[in-house]
Amino acid sequence: MQLPSGIENGFGIYKNDNGEVEAVVIGNRMDYFELPSNLREPFQAELIADIPAQKCLQEMKIVDADQMEYKFVGCRYGISDFISDSTEHKNLPDAPCCSDIKSCPGFNIICKVPAGKNGTLSRQEYLIVTLVSKGKLDKEIASELGIEVSTTRTHLARIREKLCVNNRIEIAFWAMKKGIV
Repeated sequence: MQLPSGIENGFGIYKNDNGEVEAVVIGNRMDYFELPSNLREPFQAELIADIPAQKCLQEMKIVDADQMEYKFVGCRYGISDFISDSTEHKNLPDAPCCSDIKSCPGFNIICKVPAGKNGTLSRQEYLIVTLVSKGKLDKEIASELGIEVSTTRTHLARIREKLCVNNRIEIAFWAMKKGIV
């Protein structure tokens, strides 16, 4: 079983198998709301400053402050990826990786897509990166996303340009480095 993110730095946020947000603090696992206030404050401050994320959460019918915080932290930081979620008072978002990614209104608003050297991936490009990283061929990607093979290839060209990579292997390595797969 993969250990929760950030374990090497003594602190990390992750979603458990039931989708509940938990934390690891110096090897101790706890519910997110059990965290000491000094560990929750940077996440709260980030949500307060992120007006688009607040509006998106409200559009998702989440209006209770605690539930907004819980959803925000779970979506932005809740991936088990061995990358610390916080370092020296700076939060480091995880790449989006959930089953709702195809239709979630919070895509790249609540969760954050890692930027490439020449831009940020669109939702469709991001989905293609995840499928390329799973070893899918153009035809399989097109079938899974309901698009033409030629459209898949056009997206792949844009992905390579945005990420400054030359081929599928480099796309997969970029995705692995960013914690996408």
